[in-house]
Amino acid sequence: MMHILIVEDERPTAEDIKLLVKQILKKEAASIHIETTLDDALAYLETKPIDVMLLDLNLNSKDGFQLLKKAVSKSFHTIVISANINRAIEAFEYGVLDFIPKPYNIERIKVAFARLQSNHAVKGQAIKYLSIKKGHEVKVIPIEDVRFFKSANIYVELHLVGNRIEIYDKALKKLTPLLPFNYMRIHKSFIVNIDAVTEILTSGRGKYQVVLKSGDCLPVSRYKVAELKKILNC
Repeated sequence: MMHILIVEDERPTAEDIKLLVKQILKKEAASIHIETTLDDALAYLETKPIDVMLLDLNLNSKDGFQLLKKAVSKSFHTIVISANINRAIEAFEYGVLDFIPKPYNIERIKVAFARLQSNHAVKGQAIKYLSIKKGHEVKVIPIEDVRFFKSANIYVELHLVGNRIEIYDKALKKLTPLLPFNYMRIHKSFIVNIDAVTEILTSGRGKYQVVLKSGDCLPVSRYKVAELKKILNC
């Protein structure tokens, strides 16, 4: 069952969004909860696991970005529905799945939910930062500091410059819809920036590796080799 949280200070609007989401998901089971204040939403997220949050950025004159920056460090995806379109680029850079300007409609919300299954972000709407939880604080890491991404079960290891490793609270499949087109899942456990690949090595018996500019040598699935060679023209 998909668990969805709607954070919208106007109750009639929240109920309308809930109705549209139910129509989009149709027979797919979903639990949809509504909160109308920033504080209540924060409290709800402390105790309830969710898969998707639909967030307005103006909550009774409080800035929804306070919630957004905490939300994108968690395992669920965030879709912003807001009239505050001048903050759309900033929202994408911090890791929202989509930004729907008000007035919204069912077709636009449907597109946002379809992006849950995407392999990349829409051009011009990819993240520039990754937010991770460090105790009670949220730390922001520029994506350009990541050498490669490695699956760690329900989390992702961010292998950073300087041989540092941080844990990102999303699974690899949830990370892919946020990444730019130059990032590729080369193996079930690894995503790399293909612009950082310097060569492809083979050790025979169908085993392949890539060498990155950082010197890292990572495995490549044999099912991805042909696609990668085509992209790299090699």
